[in-house]
Amino acid sequence: MNFLTGTLSTLSLLALSAVILLNGLLTVMFLVRKNENKRADLYFSALLLSYALTCFHHVLILKGSYLEHPRLLFAPLYFTLAFGMLLFYSIKLRLFPGYRFIGTDLKHFILPALQFLYFLGLFLFSGVDFRQTWGRRFYSPFYGGLEMALYIATFYAYQFAAYRYIRYKISALRKGREGGKPLYEALVFRRMLRVLIILFWINSAYIAIDFIMYELLRLNMHDFKGFTRFGELSFAAIAGWIGLTGLQLLAKPPYFNLSQVVFSWLKDFVRKQK
Repeated sequence: MNFLTGTLSTLSLLALSAVILLNGLLTVMFLVRKNENKRADLYFSALLLSYALTCFHHVLILKGSYLEHPRLLFAPLYFTLAFGMLLFYSIKLRLFPGYRFIGTDLKHFILPALQFLYFLGLFLFSGVDFRQTWGRRFYSPFYGGLEMALYIATFYAYQFAAYRYIRYKISALRKGREGGKPLYEALVFRRMLRVLIILFWINSAYIAIDFIMYELLRLNMHDFKGFTRFGELSFAAIAGWIGLTGLQLLAKPPYFNLSQVVFSWLKDFVRKQK
């Protein structure tokens, strides 16, 4: 097991550990709380848990656990292809609790289910040398370059689709002069996606640079100090932002409008400077 001596390594470990703790606690809270819209809670708790487990996967990389115990590499802790789908249905079912699943919804579960079964099958039944025979191959749709492309493409697509639902819901609520919890949740999700898209730009740029430099130029960016830590921190920021959104969804009336508070603070600050 590696001992963390560098500042960036320690920072990454602390950030990932904090996100695991936050999202883990929120997962339990969304599962056990009594709520009329329980399906939305279940999907959001699954989203939180998938991020917490994937952060734990990064912690194991950080501490060198996979090098010492290569069999652990395929422990089912890695859920990149589930993030977009779980995010989309968490939002859709929260905003439209009367929605009923139809047959075409099954296509959204294919890639996440296959990715989970891929890891579970290799972890339980394969006795080969994992690092040499399997590893993180480019052509693997579940743990390789192709998987990274699928992850980026699907996550952007699901964010765009979810944002369309949010805009429609906010417009309908405002036209009907409705407020309260439905409008509050829609605004929370809108703010979540606006920040999330920026955070994912950063994380997807890291992924793209890593792929281009290694596959095309044969330059391993992970040999450069700080590059791997940057990827871990950018992912922790995304997972942590999802967790903070969960805290806002658990809020009770009167609802706290963070944007209004920040705007008022900035306005007061500017006035004092004059």
